[in-house]
Amino acid sequence: MVFVNVIVPVALVAGIGFLFGRCTKLGTISLTKLSFYILTPALIFNSVVSFSITASDLTSTVVFVAIVFSVLFAFSLVGTRLLRWDKDTSVASVLSLCLNNNGNYGLPILLFAFGEAGFALGVIYMVTYTAFVVVFGVGVASWHKGMSVRTLLLSILKVPWFYAFALALLVRTLSIGLPLPVSRPIELLAQAAIPIQLLLLGMALSTVRIEGLVRQTALLTTAKLLIPPLLAWGVTTALGVQGLLRAVLLVQTSTPTAVNALVLSLQYNRQPDLTASVVLLTTVGNLATMSVLLSLLQ
Repeated sequence: MVFVNVIVPVALVAGIGFLFGRCTKLGTISLTKLSFYILTPALIFNSVVSFSITASDLTSTVVFVAIVFSVLFAFSLVGTRLLRWDKDTSVASVLSLCLNNNGNYGLPILLFAFGEAGFALGVIYMVTYTAFVVVFGVGVASWHKGMSVRTLLLSILKVPWFYAFALALLVRTLSIGLPLPVSRPIELLAQAAIPIQLLLLGMALSTVRIEGLVRQTALLTTAKLLIPPLLAWGVTTALGVQGLLRAVLLVQTSTPTAVNALVLSLQYNRQPDLTASVVLLTTVGNLATMSVLLSLLQ
């Protein structure tokens, strides 16, 4: 029932996007920018303002994300060195293991599985994780490619999600009541974010082709499907995180490799074929592993 009621609706909407992408061959640039600069900031702002989020939950999420991201980052670096993979393959591996699809895949699952309360906590995770991805993801992808610190900082400042989050916290702290002509458009845009993101996921996957590097792909896919859930389980236990927040952190950490990993691999020419294969295979494989995880969390 978990698979039918939670995973299948997500897979069906993404599947529609996949078929649409295959049939029309339309690019995703315009929709991606719409989602990134308008819909997702509205979703973040509306979630933080509307739902109850405690300072304790926020602190636990930040600490958890910092630990998990750091461990995955270190594990991928050490693992690729022990396997003696070349630099480009190593960078693609780090991106594949560290970047997860907690936005347009994780959030809908949380909404269907745990309702609006779980969804709101998932948004906090997404914003926190994005901060690490912007800094470390771009930094790793551009490693030895000549990106300056100034360029890296500018890339961080261009992400509108942080501004939406900060503004929402300010509104909550000061108990500012937004007038209906302002709050209702934000709510409408927020409601549009999830279906658009799922369609975008499907459209992005429709362009992915599994290429060579079979051994590396198999190792990375297996590692991505198994290591993050086990790591998240251990970290939440060590931190004493319980209840709904624990479930949210486990789900978000267990999502497949993000499409953004492929975008960075393409932009900096870091074995994009390998990253593309891992994105597709972990997304398909995650339908099974996420069903098992949700069953254990019920």
